[in-house]
Amino acid sequence: MEAQRSKGYIFKTVVVGDGAVGKTSLVMQFTEQKFNTQYIMTIGSNFALKLIPSDVLSTDMKEYPDVRLQLWDLAGQPHFKAVRHPFYKGSSGIIFVFDVTRPDTLEHLAGWREEILKQVKPSTPSILIGNKIDLKNDRKVTAEQAQKVAKTFNCAGYFETSAKDGININAGFQTLARKIIDFLEKENKL
Repeated sequence: MEAQRSKGYIFKTVVVGDGAVGKTSLVMQFTEQKFNTQYIMTIGSNFALKLIPSDVLSTDMKEYPDVRLQLWDLAGQPHFKAVRHPFYKGSSGIIFVFDVTRPDTLEHLAGWREEILKQVKPSTPSILIGNKIDLKNDRKVTAEQAQKVAKTFNCAGYFETSAKDGININAGFQTLARKIIDFLEKENKL
């Protein structure tokens, strides 16, 4: 495992969901520990890279190598659908994001998944993130509803986050990085 550890890996990961669910804010909080209070619509895509060191990923059960997640934050508005397809190709991981105050954003993820599966295998590791948990009084989606979707999508986990407050941001990304490594080892592709 030492040779693997020194090598490290880079995994292309797409971050998808409807507009204004907080995809860009999640990525910015994960990569830069920053939050912008101004909403700025993503035009096409944004790109970020984040190293997750081996000592952060490793568990008592397994030592993991360094992983760099190459995060492609894709525009969520319907009129960008035609330009998203090329970004899915070659993805090692998928992060589905919805807004816990807007139930339709959870429902729409089935369409996102269908769109992505035209370019990647159904077995591609993924996670589900319910964002904006800081808006407690406006919440309309329960954890149970989201967990049901995560199970249907065969996600590695469901995570509730607040990009604004920086709550529970790292756990999902780290879980996905581990799942990608485990999946590719199982497929003999590492």
